[in-house]
Amino acid sequence: MSGLLSGLAAPMQSLLEVKHATGLPYVTSESHLRQFDRMCAEDFPGQSSLTKEMAMAWVVARPDEHVNGQMRRITPIRQLAKHMGALGMSAYVIPSGIPGKQIRYRPHIFSHAQLRSLFDVADNIQATGYGGRREVIIPVIFRMIYCLGLRPSEARTLHRNDVDLARGAVSIRQSKGHKDRIVFLSPDLHDYCRNYDATISGFHPDRTPFFPNRSGGFYSGCTIDYWFQQLLAAADPPVVFSPGSPPRVYDLRHAHVIENINRWVLAGKDPEALVTYLSLHLGHANTEDTWYYFHLAADFHVDLRRIANTGIEGSLLEASDGLR
Repeated sequence: MSGLLSGLAAPMQSLLEVKHATGLPYVTSESHLRQFDRMCAEDFPGQSSLTKEMAMAWVVARPDEHVNGQMRRITPIRQLAKHMGALGMSAYVIPSGIPGKQIRYRPHIFSHAQLRSLFDVADNIQATGYGGRREVIIPVIFRMIYCLGLRPSEARTLHRNDVDLARGAVSIRQSKGHKDRIVFLSPDLHDYCRNYDATISGFHPDRTPFFPNRSGGFYSGCTIDYWFQQLLAAADPPVVFSPGSPPRVYDLRHAHVIENINRWVLAGKDPEALVTYLSLHLGHANTEDTWYYFHLAADFHVDLRRIANTGIEGSLLEASDGLR
């Protein structure tokens, strides 16, 4: 049954079928469910009810685990218990207060000098002996995230046929909120991507991913994060940040949006009138998510503080609990 091993295999499979049928990617949550399945098979063999003992064994924080990561790990198990209950099966639902409140992340706002430093390092990254072509991919994938305002997952899961190098258009499919959209390459980035495609095609002529790993598949999020940490470590001048809040790849998306808002202000345009366009460009489900960026940009342009006023800030801080 799809590799599931424990006595909870049937309801787990049922939950996955429901999630997939609704069009939800559910990739990370499915991974956590399968890890939970392996734990149950090893520690609670044959147990077909989700007991409190099983659930609480999973809840225990792992060494150096961030509370937000712990919460993401617990959520699908809570969903499984509720799904089992709806099927008339016995299941312990992990209380909502566990593991505690999600910690809000304050995005790192890159200066132009920091961005230049990061991309200089990316352009000089060295090949490794593992067979991948990271020296070709790294300069392009991080530029696309920054220049197009992509979510990191959107960039690394791009298919080759999603990138129309004739028109300079990039189709983003099945993004957060299941909203497809098209973004357009600037002339410079368009040329950059054409050169990249010609180079990488020499190594992977029949590839499916736009950014193929050494076996021709898609890179994992962990690999992209690792690469980014390498860029940060080698940046000169170094990227200075507050302890406990190191920059993430996602902050390149934040940098893209804030740069656009600031350009509008300097050009005398009204950012408030352009929020709908910006929301579509970012793939937001509604414009309320987009206001969050006006709150961040207000720290840099006084003119924006009238937009990110006290009334708006309350909703913005709530919105900042999740990645936009």
